[in-house]
Amino acid sequence: MKFENLSHSKEELLGLFRSECEEIFRNAGSDNSTIKKINSKVKQITKNLVQPVVNNTEHTNLERLDKILMIHYCSYIVMIEFRNRIRPYEYMDFTRRIGELWEPFCKLCWKYTSESGIAEVIPPSFEEAKLQLLSKLNAFIETTSLTAEEKKELNRYLDLMWELVASGEIQLKCDLHFEKDGIKYNIDYKSGFNSNEKGNTNRLLMVGSIFKKLNPNYVNIILVRAEENENNHYLQTLKNSNLWDVYCGHETYDKIEELAGYPLKDWIEHNIDWKNDLDNYTLDYLAENNLTQYLRW
Repeated sequence: MKFENLSHSKEELLGLFRSECEEIFRNAGSDNSTIKKINSKVKQITKNLVQPVVNNTEHTNLERLDKILMIHYCSYIVMIEFRNRIRPYEYMDFTRRIGELWEPFCKLCWKYTSESGIAEVIPPSFEEAKLQLLSKLNAFIETTSLTAEEKKELNRYLDLMWELVASGEIQLKCDLHFEKDGIKYNIDYKSGFNSNEKGNTNRLLMVGSIFKKLNPNYVNIILVRAEENENNHYLQTLKNSNLWDVYCGHETYDKIEELAGYPLKDWIEHNIDWKNDLDNYTLDYLAENNLTQYLRW
């Protein structure tokens, strides 16, 4: 299959994805293994479609990203359609899936950014962060008037504290780490905050605290798909923590444009139309099960 001469219109891309997936669906049948085969096929087609766009030196960065966003959006449409045909979505599955697709879609603005001076940053491991903080702490302890025995006892308690923290297997790697104009950013994406977010909120508080102690100038950002009034108190806990800068709904897209240099909200408003792009079977099912309200980015 050749992808070099496509116009990358929505209609053309949807037709291509659907025809390839329909063939798998007819030959493989309706079971969970078919879902995996279709998703794998869609991802491979997406990769094959994106690469010629990336390699085309005649495109500006903005033109390139415009086409890449359309390829990914059309791939999402078709994955949702065939997943629903094989195993109809339940409420939690559908809301989770929409959120899962939103994050990598936003991250495309960094991967194919038009903004200069952005570099990927590899976050420290938990062990590396621990050693850095211990070094600073030990240097501070040496400036105190504690006796040698008191310093030894204090370090014993600190070791116990680190064992307790490490037992929670804190992962410092969030969704996106990058550096711009000498400032390091740590970004975590969230579709929304609901009643199940207590554990994740506590983890984010710990992660934000560790990064701030490593470097007070490190900027921790949470980008939330839902508007602020659609989230619960866990979001407010993070927003009031002084550890994270939190942006919701339209503020999220403003921040993406500021940091990555691409007007993603404008692109979404002009190109994403779930209710007209999804096939009738999927739309009817979502409407009957009160799920169309979650078709919003």
